[in-house]
Amino acid sequence: MLGAAFKMRLRQTEGLIGSVITLMGLTISARDRTTVSRRAVTLPVIPPAQLPDGPLNVLIDSTGLQVYGAGQWLEAKHGAQSRREWRKLQLAVDAGSGMIVAQTLTDQDGDDPSQTGPLLDQIDGRIAQVIADGL
Repeated sequence: MLGAAFKMRLRQTEGLIGSVITLMGLTISARDRTTVSRRAVTLPVIPPAQLPDGPLNVLIDSTGLQVYGAGQWLEAKHGAQSRREWRKLQLAVDAGSGMIVAQTLTDQDGDDPSQTGPLLDQIDGRIAQVIADGL
């Protein structure tokens, strides 16, 4: 699953898992790529989730995501001050199924009301009701 999520070949996935195990200080070993390849053949294919029929009741909310990078490393290592960066993730969720039907990512200065239109434009089906906080 990690290989599929990060679009890596089996040899790269084996190396990633081995590195993670080493970083965690565990004494287990990672499966080699040939074993993973043999077992991947028997994995069931999970069909993508489908939106329910009929109009959607859409819930819209946002959350802040802190961006970590070299600035935080310098701060921890040398005590240097860095400007913290944030992004805002706006999500539109179907109230019935809990499925995310649209998303936008903006910088920290973006406001929620300005993203309502782009979120609703991403939804193909009919919309019965939109519920959002702070709009």
